[in-house]
Amino acid sequence: MTPKLLILRPLDGALRTERRAKDLGLPVVVDPLFTVESVAWSGPAVRDFDALLLTSANAIRFGGARLDAYRSLPVLAVGKKTAAAAENAGFRVERTGKTCARNLLQELEDTLYRNILWLAGDQHTDLCSVVQQLEIVPVYRSNAIPLGERAKNCLDEDAVVLLHSARAARHFVAEMDRLRLPKGRHHVLAFSTKVAEAAGTGWKSVQTTDHPDDDALLSLASALCQST
Repeated sequence: MTPKLLILRPLDGALRTERRAKDLGLPVVVDPLFTVESVAWSGPAVRDFDALLLTSANAIRFGGARLDAYRSLPVLAVGKKTAAAAENAGFRVERTGKTCARNLLQELEDTLYRNILWLAGDQHTDLCSVVQQLEIVPVYRSNAIPLGERAKNCLDEDAVVLLHSARAARHFVAEMDRLRLPKGRHHVLAFSTKVAEAAGTGWKSVQTTDHPDDDALLSLASALCQST
């Protein structure tokens, strides 16, 4: 029997992944482990910055009307989907990183974009740069929730689990342990090496994409589902 693809990311992103997966003919179960909501925020003066860093499209989706104040800043976006969301909202994307925010910043010329405003989630990776000065302003919040019934039913059989973030991987593992669900029958497809490390061991297999995007992740999923 072809294993089902379990998508656990927040609903907006999960539905986009689901559409792509169904286009590939993959059986899909969507049951988000997180809900996303806006938070109240007031940003610093735009004149103090050379660029805007966006590491998730959620900053655009949940940032609200205050985003308008920063439309004059060039955007440094991590990932094609984040870049597309920024452009659709009227921002000018200057650089698009293919892997992570740290690598994107390291690839910038030393004299370019010295002061950067990062519109982030309330939980974010620490970024240390010897060149750029970063000011971090949380504009949205991701709330972890218990593993849902659809996910638990899916995990009663062999499944291929998509994990898009290290936080999601850690929360998923904690839920598996809390519910005493065995890991050894399931495959994990991780968005990055960091996500794979957070997922840990004990799975039937753990695979990581060469490029952190949905197309690469679903290409792995398609090959895995066809071979089982």
